Amino acid sequence: MTRDESAGVDTQAREAWKRTLTDAADLAERRETAGWTVLYTQSSETTVVTNPDEKEYAFRHLVPDEDADQISDWVADGDFPQYDVHRATKAGTVFLVIEILDPEQERWLLIAAAYPLTAIGGVSETIGDHPVQTRIRQLDGTVVASFEHTDSEKFLPSDAGGLTGRQN
Repeated sequence: MTRDESAGVDTQAREAWKRTLTDAADLAERRETAGWTVLYTQSSETTVVTNPDEKEYAFRHLVPDEDADQISDWVADGDFPQYDVHRATKAGTVFLVIEILDPEQERWLLIAAAYPLTAIGGVSETIGDHPVQTRIRQLDGTVVASFEHTDSEKFLPSDAGGLTGRQN
């Protein structure tokens, strides 16, 4: 890849991230308008944990401490059985907007995140029907919340583009 091509990829990734943030903010506004309490956060780093021997697959999101504290309080005081994932792939990066919902208390956690395609390697072949987790952590590595999801395809890129749909 030439230097000019590399600059084009960086520009594409920056634009895709801006679109992801705009989409997330629009979703948050719609939920708030519908009367839900919304906590919207951005992952400053998303890592993919793959441990096929233990059948462990997780997306670990680093979030600001103040958001992590509130998420920790919400998880201790609620149940988040529903989720949705909106996904797009651009310039070698997977961009995600993850919705995690507590319908009983009308609370909605929204996470904007991105991870490089290279982070998943052959995981799509090994993950099969195994669940994946969303883990939210602080800078010191403390996991403040963990959510299990049955549909791993929602988190992984496919030819179908942005697979979406609510899970109970």
